[in-house]
Amino acid sequence: MHPSVNRLLELLPPPQQGGAAVDWEHVEAEFGWRLPTDYRDFVTCYGVGAISDSLGISTPPFEGYPFVDHLLYNTPYPDPDNLLRWGANEGADDFYWRCNSDEPDDWTVAIHLRNHGWQDYPVSMVDFLIQLITRQIDPPLAARLCIDPPWFEPDV
Repeated sequence: MHPSVNRLLELLPPPQQGGAAVDWEHVEAEFGWRLPTDYRDFVTCYGVGAISDSLGISTPPFEGYPFVDHLLYNTPYPDPDNLLRWGANEGADDFYWRCNSDEPDDWTVAIHLRNHGWQDYPVSMVDFLIQLITRQIDPPLAARLCIDPPWFEPDV
């Protein structure tokens, strides 16, 4: 388990039924995307859903996936803008990886804020979530996370 995911598990209890069993080799073969280690471990523990009923996290499709749209739906590899959207909130802020490296574990977080343009964070997705939950960062999101205490609500 990625160390950042272990830390997140202390702060954000995973759903009782666990996360999603994604065939990561199949995802890479079908869509071309190799995804960060911390994200893959996040999906294994949490699955598809939302943090504090606000920040929705996307996943690739897996057996029993109930939606048409997913993390890699209509997303070419490589993306011409070097961006891959992994989350969104109800305030229309979108959360991306900046895919500026062939090594996914080097990707960092960028948020397109509905009212403030782009904001970059030089951390991984899970480290970003940890900093958000522990209030080490406070981006000007259009919708605030209710994080007292944070919870994860699975979509399936």
